[in-house]
Amino acid sequence: MFPGVPDQARKGVEFLLRAIGQAPEHRSARRLRDRIALTEDPDAPEGAGKNVLILSPRDWSSIVQYDSMIGHGLALRGANVSFLTCGGGLEICDRANTYEAPPMPCTTCSRYTSVAFDAHGFETYMLSSYWADDDGGEWNEIDEMLAPELRQAEAEGLPLGQLVDIPVKWFLCAANLADDPLAGGTYRAFLRSARRIARAVDRVLDEVQPDHVLMLNGLFLFESILWARCRERGIDVITYERAFRKETLVMHRGVPAGLYDFSSAWPDSNRDLNASEAAELDGYLADRRSGNADDQYWSWKEQVVDETEGRLAVLFTNLTWDTAVIDRDDAFENIEAWVTRSIEFFATRPQDQLIVRVHPAEVALPGQKTRDSLYSYIQRVFPELPPNVTVISPEDTVTSYPLMDRCDLGLVYTSTTGLELALNGKPVITAGQTHYRGKGFTEDVSSDEEFTSALTRGLDDPSSLIRDVETARRYAHFFFFRAPLPSPGVSEPIKGLARLTTEDPNDLMPDGLEGLDRICDGILDGRSFVKSG
Repeated sequence: MFPGVPDQARKGVEFLLRAIGQAPEHRSARRLRDRIALTEDPDAPEGAGKNVLILSPRDWSSIVQYDSMIGHGLALRGANVSFLTCGGGLEICDRANTYEAPPMPCTTCSRYTSVAFDAHGFETYMLSSYWADDDGGEWNEIDEMLAPELRQAEAEGLPLGQLVDIPVKWFLCAANLADDPLAGGTYRAFLRSARRIARAVDRVLDEVQPDHVLMLNGLFLFESILWARCRERGIDVITYERAFRKETLVMHRGVPAGLYDFSSAWPDSNRDLNASEAAELDGYLADRRSGNADDQYWSWKEQVVDETEGRLAVLFTNLTWDTAVIDRDDAFENIEAWVTRSIEFFATRPQDQLIVRVHPAEVALPGQKTRDSLYSYIQRVFPELPPNVTVISPEDTVTSYPLMDRCDLGLVYTSTTGLELALNGKPVITAGQTHYRGKGFTEDVSSDEEFTSALTRGLDDPSSLIRDVETARRYAHFFFFRAPLPSPGVSEPIKGLARLTTEDPNDLMPDGLEGLDRICDGILDGRSFVKSG
């Protein structure tokens, strides 16, 4: 549809079509719904299957369509599927961020989800209808609390201050809230919204009595509160998130999918690669290096890295407010302390060089510019850097692969760059709880002392640190190819737009789409979501 139309214009047209319920995915959903109805047995008993509740509160189109196609697959396997959405009216949520809101886009958001689920033919519960008559009233206690105390706020028997911590940081595009003038007001607004959500969730769970709950990520606002209630009630929770390759997903039972932690599945998958798998991995890594992968921020202009007399270490940062970083600290209190310690250490090693590569996503994500930039932090803490330390700003999007090639060792917190360094035969020191930590091919540290010891050894003799390229390759193929699931009938031609790739009910039934089979078997039968073999 709309061939040759620039992406932004195309998105604008489709957003207008959403407003009248005529977006391409809406029309496909209606056709699919009608064809599924023709296959249903009118004499089949109702209510025999398990109850599955799918939380889908935001108008993120691809997520709404993923949820819907999974819902069809579950229903065609006998489950009783219902959807839980927001309905609008909250003071604040994580549908938008501080650059876009408040006010929140409740009208367009709730309209898209309600039209989408109606088009697919699903029963939908709206949180707003469950708290509208009783949202708890005034909450004067939080107005009397200082901003740093708000994380300890509790209500409805839940630690809401802790549950909204990640959503608040995501909303503010900043993790260091101590001196943030927006932190106090934003945190209180999230707490008030969270209390409304908690009251509504209680009523919905009483009514639906789900056996399983499916949700995105598990760490966002609506998700964290619903999950907390599910834990209390012993309800099985499955989370999912986009994987690194386009139109693939990762799914986890009982842990946040956004952390990409496959530790429980890895031991059984740690095996030699066959020739086809090795070629598959090599092709994907080549695409990442050349800029043809889907999660890159570089401009792909090669740079030359000067030779140095001593050792060269490269430190790769993360976004401070990424869910892969928040509360993933291990050796240090936070990522800022790790960066500080690294620079201070190299000030004592003038014969060696440190390059700090600040993540380009600090400035490259449209509408999500980081408000507590590590680049700014370094400039503030080190007005004069040691002469052997170089910092590459996030505005410099030249590819970092020559740095990986040239360095003697890599320093990472939770960045997946550490896996690529290991694949390149470089020793890697990890200081945070990254998904590949403990897999046998990185030097993992858990304290400042362990970090400085490993760094000293690595600079004196890089071969003294753990390196195991073959294990790294086995894990990389597992992580990029076997653990993710193929899309369950949804494509994303442009970020923010969604398409159904099938309108045939047979594709959604058992032995139809591979990804949907694995998802439904995992949810309903407790099977592993990871591809066997």
